Amino acid sequence: MDEILATLMALTATEPDGAYFDALLANGQGAQVEVTHCRDPLAMTEIVGETVLCGTVTVPEDHDAPDNGQVVDLAFAILRADTSYPAADPVVYLHGGPGIGAVGGGLGFMADKFGPFRATRDVVLFDQRAAGISSGSVACREQINMNVAGVAMREIIGLDLDADGNPVVTPFLENCLEEIQADGTDLSKYNSRQNALDVPYVLTALGYESWNLYGISYGTKLTMEVMRSAPEGTRAAVIDGVAPPWIKLYDTLGLPMAESMERLVQDCAAEPACAEAYPELGRVLAEVLAKTKAGELVMDGTTIPANFVGGLFNERNTFHHPNSITAYFPAIIYELHRGGEAPTLEMVAGDWGFNRPGQTAADVLAARKDALTETQHKLLGLALKDAEIIAAAESSLGVAVAELRGQLHRDKALGPMPGLFDAELSAALPGRVTTQEEGRALLRDYAALRSGTPSRGRLSDFVRAHFDGPVLARLLAIVDAMTEAEVAAVFAFVAEEVQTHTLEFQQNSIDLMLYACQEDMPFNSREGYDATTAALPYDTSGFYDDSALLVYGTCQAFEPVPREGWHEVVESDIPTVSIGSGWDIQTAASWAEEAVRGLTNAQHFFIAEAGHGALAYADCVGDMTAAFINDPTRQLDDSCEKERAVGPFYIAPWVATEAAE
Repeated sequence: MDEILATLMALTATEPDGAYFDALLANGQGAQVEVTHCRDPLAMTEIVGETVLCGTVTVPEDHDAPDNGQVVDLAFAILRADTSYPAADPVVYLHGGPGIGAVGGGLGFMADKFGPFRATRDVVLFDQRAAGISSGSVACREQINMNVAGVAMREIIGLDLDADGNPVVTPFLENCLEEIQADGTDLSKYNSRQNALDVPYVLTALGYESWNLYGISYGTKLTMEVMRSAPEGTRAAVIDGVAPPWIKLYDTLGLPMAESMERLVQDCAAEPACAEAYPELGRVLAEVLAKTKAGELVMDGTTIPANFVGGLFNERNTFHHPNSITAYFPAIIYELHRGGEAPTLEMVAGDWGFNRPGQTAADVLAARKDALTETQHKLLGLALKDAEIIAAAESSLGVAVAELRGQLHRDKALGPMPGLFDAELSAALPGRVTTQEEGRALLRDYAALRSGTPSRGRLSDFVRAHFDGPVLARLLAIVDAMTEAEVAAVFAFVAEEVQTHTLEFQQNSIDLMLYACQEDMPFNSREGYDATTAALPYDTSGFYDDSALLVYGTCQAFEPVPREGWHEVVESDIPTVSIGSGWDIQTAASWAEEAVRGLTNAQHFFIAEAGHGALAYADCVGDMTAAFINDPTRQLDDSCEKERAVGPFYIAPWVATEAAE
């Protein structure tokens, strides 16, 4: 309670105590730093300016020609260490994608997962160039404004198919790239080498002299490029869900899933009960994949789509839950092969993804009924009810704090009149937008406000185009009462809202293609994908063919920019931990071991029951890697590997019934 009261007092204070961050930034060198507000969602107890600081660092677009005038603003966040005596070297999270970002949303999730590191040191995140909030220099605003209502990936990036099913780039993407380059942006500078050179530039600007890197997914590729191109200042590194630069990632789209499938088959075969219940699981799985691809697998009168089985493995990979559902997969695969009823699949697959059985309060009570006395069982029931009440209260408190934080930011950023305009506009929308066409038109015109010069006339024209009656009169009266500064504040707020809630997915898709098409395509091809996929032990094409079509088709619009040495093995003696995961279908677990081939001071770990980026799935990974960062000379044991080993497989009731028959 004391912590919550302190948080609420700090949230509503006039100014936070920013002494820690002021002292840190005072040591900064080289680059311009601007402090800004932090986007939600934040963890409930975070106080902007006291426990977390956000802003931008301005870096050269081309580090080889830093004085040419072209710059990129990179958004950062610093999560302050939970100690009065932090280590001088922070942990720096290098996010995946490329193009997704980390600062614009999910800071609360990051604060949770990086909690073990925060006990001793700051955690720094920044959105890389052409990623997340840092996409301003590669944003084709006009083209996206006109396509803001598009919902399909092909609509967003401008890919279409001709009469023969071949990919054709539509004018949208070509016009988008022309718009970006018309502002003087050099697209060839948006690559992993320039990204790597950004890392020390950002960190020294923020006041740090040395640091530790934690890369996940594309962030592992970037971490290894930092170790090759800009190693100074890097004390230690963790690569988790590893994509080595020399792996042909797009030719091998299906390899991680096929490897995950093969591991499941091997684990089942190694357990006598599973091997007896589900013999020849590999053959059965291969036949299920073939049947779904041919459209021959029917359950309850419904034809199972070609990507269904791959979707199961993908769902497991995105299932951020400490309890494994691996145990149920052999039974599910057998049920798909048999057709008809699928009780195991129905048991674990809910409306919002997988639900591991046996995790509700009722399940816990039932499981303990015979092990406890009657009095103990009643007390357990009361404790579980209290736990549910506490969980509900914490959830409600979190919502209330988030709403309070949003209101405080809006009123501070906009002032009373613009805040009133936003509130009136938000209240009027549900009654005004009654059809999909009206919604698209309003969204398109609202998004257009982020481009061009802010003016009272443009704001009034927008209101007149979409509202009438008393609502129109109130909105126009508010606009007329605003000062010029308040009008400009509304336009700035609109730009942030549109970027945050509407356009980031579209922009992130373009950001991804900048890297994939310029940097990776010189070393990948559709022919390479087809050949690699055909040689896999399990046919994953039903899940990945559409992605391959999208990537290779879209890349026709880009000029490849191969770089000498990019696909060579990285060599370094920086202390490193490399982690692969058993559920991972984005980067093969074997790549984590492959990555250490040139790293002379590396330790490799395999976490069987975890997905892409093991840190998000297994608490012991955070404990293990935090211990390593605290002492990079420490040789870690296999405790985490044992903790997250594959457990006993589920034997469906129908197995015994069929055996008896």
